[in-house]
Amino acid sequence: MRLPRIAEPLRHRDFRLLWLGQTVSVFGNFVHGVALPFQILAIGGGPFEIGLWGAIFSIASIVFLLLGGAVADRVPRRRLILANDLACGIAVAAIAALSATGNLRVEHLYVEAFVFGATHSFFEPALNAIIPELVPPEILQTGNAVRGTSRQIALIGGPIVGGLVIASAGLPAAFGLDAATFFASFGAIWLARPPRREPAAAVPILRQVREGLAYTFSVQWLWVFIFAWAIVVLGLFGPLAVALPIFVRDVLHGDAQMYAAITAAVGVGDIVAGVVLAQVHIRRLGIAICLFAILGGASVVGMGLVPVVPATVLFAVGFGVQFVGVGVLWTTAVQKHVPRELLGRVTSIDFFGGSLLLPLAPVIFAAIVAALGPAQALVIGGGMGIVIATGLLFIRSIRDLE
Repeated sequence: MRLPRIAEPLRHRDFRLLWLGQTVSVFGNFVHGVALPFQILAIGGGPFEIGLWGAIFSIASIVFLLLGGAVADRVPRRRLILANDLACGIAVAAIAALSATGNLRVEHLYVEAFVFGATHSFFEPALNAIIPELVPPEILQTGNAVRGTSRQIALIGGPIVGGLVIASAGLPAAFGLDAATFFASFGAIWLARPPRREPAAAVPILRQVREGLAYTFSVQWLWVFIFAWAIVVLGLFGPLAVALPIFVRDVLHGDAQMYAAITAAVGVGDIVAGVVLAQVHIRRLGIAICLFAILGGASVVGMGLVPVVPATVLFAVGFGVQFVGVGVLWTTAVQKHVPRELLGRVTSIDFFGGSLLLPLAPVIFAAIVAALGPAQALVIGGGMGIVIATGLLFIRSIRDLE
């Protein structure tokens, strides 16, 4: 009996093990995301300390990204994924133990943030680069869509389970659960046996980084999209992170539960897009990516222009569709067209370029919210995304990208 297209990648044992491990691990990440701010508050911290954790993570990630991509092209990618799971599992287990014994200080959480950010820089290039080693080219798009369901499943269940664990067993148990998911992922990936790659030539690692940069800037659609997307990320994620909570409170007159419902609606859009993209084949990847990005911008604009709860929920679903649509199709395009031996480095440059403006987003949109209000901040940010994505459609190499 022929399986639905969405199930095709799961027929491949190593991909199935990777997917299982990542689903469990990402689930734990969302549990950690619920526990972290409450742990910081419990030991006397506040908004500044919570924000500083995120800043340390982002800085560590950006600092090591280019190195991480070069290493991902130099050593077995499975080995890097295993090292990430082991290092993060040990770090979170230490936080759980310190919390349980009453010895936890905010500095310990900052060390955890650094470990997470640094390992993330090696993990993401390795994860993106290993997918073409695990599934045939004809189902690569489907494989990326199925891989994305790890986040979608975790987004719906992880925060709920995290809240229940904290309420019933306390913060140390939540961190302990997250640590256990990293070790479970480690076990799943340990069982995988992806095809062996020929090791890269023994050249200086800085030379490898330069080779990755040279290749990226030699392909127009690649470098243009990477750095244009940095502006789109600024415009879309800035207002959602800063303006949306205030919009819910002051414009929709809601509370944390309403905010959680809107966040869950993004997860619904994620699932819809993931299922559809796993079933259909899209030929014009460049055009489709831009159209998904325009949908995301329009969704953020719509929140600001139609400030009622049902519309906000609907627009949140639209944003989730965009998030997965762009992510799956862009990852597929890079995996299809970038040589395998450069894939880790180009992926790290992609993450680096796309993240360049992200640290500025909260500052810029906090000022816009203070000056104009949260609804106007949503309109401005979404409008930026629409303008940039529309402009990309005028570049022939992007329109021709298949």
